[in-house]
Amino acid sequence: MVYYLETIRAAGEIARGINKGVMGMDKEWFATNELTGVGGLPKTPQGLNKRAREDGWEKRRRKGVQGRGVEYSIRSLPQEVRKSLLLKERAVAEYQTRQEPTLLASWIHIFQQLSESEQSRLINFILREGALAMLSRLENTADDQTA
Repeated sequence: MVYYLETIRAAGEIARGINKGVMGMDKEWFATNELTGVGGLPKTPQGLNKRAREDGWEKRRRKGVQGRGVEYSIRSLPQEVRKSLLLKERAVAEYQTRQEPTLLASWIHIFQQLSESEQSRLINFILREGALAMLSRLENTADDQTA
């Protein structure tokens, strides 16, 4: 649910033109392989480069790369592509800041508090019955205690 709210908020920021760097992005230049297939762009490097030439996208040579590697400025990309890139960046940031590591650490701490025989019983139950069966049994126990 939080992810969807963040996605909606990011889309609203794009629509209002709030700037953080360029179009709300931390990154301004994108290589061809980063743009292929994004926001309706062609799925091949050749198709993408052709589209960039036709639309007159701002480009520069990639630093530290041999050959004809180029990067395209986000300023010259179509709006749908900019939206897709911003949403992708936000989704990655949201995923990285979630609290799963804290939850995992809590489960490990709880497990370590059990005796060896309790740990063994718990592992065997989960392997045999599955985690959903364990949750179902916990719900049934809670219902029995409140009745």
